[in-house]
Amino acid sequence: MTKIKLTQIKKFFSQFPSKEFPKGQIIFKPGDKFENVYFIKSGFVRAYTVTPKGENTINLFRPLFVMSVIHFISGHRNDYFFQTITPAEVYITPYSEFKKFLDTNKKLSSSVMDFFSGSLLNYFVNQGNIINGNAQNKIASILLQLTHDYGDTKNGKLVVNFPTTHRMIANLVGLTRETTSVQMSKLQKMGVISTKRTQFVVVSLEKLKELAQSSK
Repeated sequence: MTKIKLTQIKKFFSQFPSKEFPKGQIIFKPGDKFENVYFIKSGFVRAYTVTPKGENTINLFRPLFVMSVIHFISGHRNDYFFQTITPAEVYITPYSEFKKFLDTNKKLSSSVMDFFSGSLLNYFVNQGNIINGNAQNKIASILLQLTHDYGDTKNGKLVVNFPTTHRMIANLVGLTRETTSVQMSKLQKMGVISTKRTQFVVVSLEKLKELAQSSK
């Protein structure tokens, strides 16, 4: 989705009330209904399930927007926990208003559907790499997913603003924090990425894509 179209969508949602949530708060839990469309103004939210083996984070990184639209259209029950991983502010918009907005902006509606399709396709590909790949494949795949969802070109560099602590990355791919730290360090030494606090810079996108491919 282009910056111009994303700006249009943000402008639409800004007409509606927003709600602030502190870090770590559960916004929705399994069984709750999505009665509106939710769009994150600021901050980050994760979707996860709980199994006998522990938590399993679903690495769709714009989960409130994507899932609120999908669940409202399909009428399926919500099976996930939605939790803030940073303080977050969320726009809350009646689905009827969102539908009216898309119906009167056909080109924008097409872009939204392209965004959904692109995100889901990347998710499925990366999940395959995470399930079947080695530690390096897993880390590269999740960084590639983050780049797709949050990457922004600044001063000729592909910068990803996301709270990419080693613990968070480890949780997303099912590795230990220690293993994750080793792999992140290797990627930096290879000149694939560089990191700074809660963001990372993709130095070589092609190399990151190559490393994300599952080992055969």
